[in-house]
Amino acid sequence: MSSASAASLLQHRTVAPFWLEFLLDAALRAGTDLSGALVDLGISNDDLENPHSRISMTVEDQLLRLALAGSEDPLFGLHMGEGIRPRFMGELGYASMSSATLGDAIELMIPFMQVTTEYAQLRFEWRGKDLWLIWDSDMATLPTFPARIDANFAAAITFGRWILGQSYNPEQVHFHHAAQGPEKEYERIFQCEVAFEQPENAIVLSPELLDLPLRDADPDVHKVARSRMQRAVTQYHARENLLDQVRLEIQNRLQQGVPQLEPIADQLGVKPWTLRRQLRAENTDFSSLLEDERRRLACDWLLHSERSVNQIALDLGYSEQSAFNRAFKRWFGVTPVHYRDQG
Repeated sequence: MSSASAASLLQHRTVAPFWLEFLLDAALRAGTDLSGALVDLGISNDDLENPHSRISMTVEDQLLRLALAGSEDPLFGLHMGEGIRPRFMGELGYASMSSATLGDAIELMIPFMQVTTEYAQLRFEWRGKDLWLIWDSDMATLPTFPARIDANFAAAITFGRWILGQSYNPEQVHFHHAAQGPEKEYERIFQCEVAFEQPENAIVLSPELLDLPLRDADPDVHKVARSRMQRAVTQYHARENLLDQVRLEIQNRLQQGVPQLEPIADQLGVKPWTLRRQLRAENTDFSSLLEDERRRLACDWLLHSERSVNQIALDLGYSEQSAFNRAFKRWFGVTPVHYRDQG
């Protein structure tokens, strides 16, 4: 895939607000304040503080580019990962640190990866005696991609050591990209063999590490934290039913007048332009969904309710029955009264 094609994917991908906070914190530590750029890109404090919001990767990519340029550090991603803290991991942070073993914590990482950022998918394979954690992506040609992988890998190893309370090391670390700076800096952080320009981006772990107990393991805390994490994963995947969510909001608002996109976007926790973009990605738009929902409800109410045609018109947000009659005849070629009589 060309870098232009990969860049176009940014328009349809998102990151969680805690990932953006992670990036902003790393940039500030590197001497680059991105708060002004954040405002220029239309991201507010509310966007960052709302755990259910999603932020376009177009915005995230621009901020990452600014951080790389402003820090003048080719290994910015690697050093970003070193600064990982539980609060930069969303619900996963506290769920993983309260797990019983490192293996349990890793198991939580896999479904949560895309909640954090949609640039890659995490999977694992057993190869011989070792566990391979593999990051797959269709965005590898982006200029900023190496920094993202560097950040994720450094964060995974740094956080793993922190929750274990000891400096255990992976067996190997494989990068698909070339070293972004001195290889000794990679070796300093990972403390193992680091290979570049490999077929996959992968962290290789010894099976003995998986059964190691975590320093802050707490079954009671973990039960609550894991429940919150699972709820976050469920809410994230509910985004796949975006059209159903918008339709439901339209239905809920029809009796108060003609539904508008802006308050529905607010209810769904996204910016209006983000919702318009997401609907375009589904090959539709808000006006089409509104008309589809009016048409569906009109048929249902005409055939299965005692509401008058005038009441149905008002309940569907039409200012008067004549407007509803015209719309219905455009849809079905007959009037609402005729449709009801034939039903």
